[in-house]
Amino acid sequence: MEMKYLFETIIKNIRQSLLITDSNGKLEFFNASTEKMWNYSEEELKNMNINDLFYFESSYTEDNKISQISDLFLFENWNGEIYAKNKENSVFCLKVSICQIFEENSNVKKYLIISENIEEKKSLLSQLKLKDEELQKSIKNLENAQFMMIEEDKLANLGHLSAGIAHEINNPLGFIISNFGTLKKYVEKLNEIILLYKSLLANSQEGMCLVKDEVANVESLERKYNLDFIMDDIDELLKDTEGGIERVQKIIAAMRNFAHSSLEKNFEQYDLNYGITNTLVIAKNEIKYNSNIEIELDEIPQVEAIPSEINQVILNLIINSSHAIKEKQEKADLDYFGLLKIYTFSDDLFVSCVIEDNGTGIPKENLDKIFEPFFTTKPIGKGTGLGLSIAYDIIKNTHKGDLIVDSVLGEGTKITIKLPIRHEEQEEVTQNE
Repeated sequence: MEMKYLFETIIKNIRQSLLITDSNGKLEFFNASTEKMWNYSEEELKNMNINDLFYFESSYTEDNKISQISDLFLFENWNGEIYAKNKENSVFCLKVSICQIFEENSNVKKYLIISENIEEKKSLLSQLKLKDEELQKSIKNLENAQFMMIEEDKLANLGHLSAGIAHEINNPLGFIISNFGTLKKYVEKLNEIILLYKSLLANSQEGMCLVKDEVANVESLERKYNLDFIMDDIDELLKDTEGGIERVQKIIAAMRNFAHSSLEKNFEQYDLNYGITNTLVIAKNEIKYNSNIEIELDEIPQVEAIPSEINQVILNLIINSSHAIKEKQEKADLDYFGLLKIYTFSDDLFVSCVIEDNGTGIPKENLDKIFEPFFTTKPIGKGTGLGLSIAYDIIKNTHKGDLIVDSVLGEGTKITIKLPIRHEEQEEVTQNE
């Protein structure tokens, strides 16, 4: 009796609907949850068939539409989702299990149907799906916004450096233009001498006396124009002009490499030493009037990276160092010339670049804040506070590397960029942590 009472209590109180039907689907047993689920009374349910409780227009089993619930009695066991309709004609979804059962000592087949209302779950899943789509859209918008911030920061840096870059281009361009003017005059003088040579050659058959006069004229003109000097100077002018053209080409190539960007953000093989060298070409005029530069670039392997983004980080850090040195110079009573050190090295997993200056340094209380967006200690209009935040995001999040800052107020700052040699392997390590 105790066991029977226990089972009756369980059946009465479970929230799932329990139904037992005969082989034709007529209800023979149902629990209280069945009445609650369909809103029918006990008397109403006693006279109903299982086919009266389900909504077949919306119910499917894999590839086949259900015409009536008894179609599922063909299966020994069946599990799936079926739509039902309650007394008020409201449609809801059920998770259903059907199995064949037999009476004790009898071959009479009956069916046990256990149903759980999952309409609320499906509604929540639908809402979650919608929220997920909205979240993915927001992430995409954030990625686009981040890309625009990076591009704007890049353009801001180029704008800040534009005067210095123009100066770096104007220097070689100035003597290229000057050399061109000199070469043009030399060519005019050489043409005059060459015309006399041609005249001398034409008149050489007409008599020695005439030839002697022509030779005298040529020699006089050579002395007048200092032909030996012109010939020597032409070589020097061409060498200087070629060097100037190469400098301009180098600056333009460095700017192109720095400014190049891609929405696809493709990782490719990147030479960190080459990136540093290119970036220094762009930043040279920013540094040379306030700092000496020490560069020591070890032989290091290439890394998998987005070149334009790493170049931008390097430029941001160099500009920050230059500003820190300038600020210290402005505060110092004595003449103070800064020192900027840049060196690279590698181990089995990472290549590293250290950018070290002897500028103002960073207050200890600000070290934990320097990578926060919009945090800056510069006066209004002097900085956006995005440079280090963008640098941190590029190195730490995009490239799975590290950006380490060591600084002592009044002495200077050392920043170490660590980039994984194999980005994909480091990404897997990061995901597993």
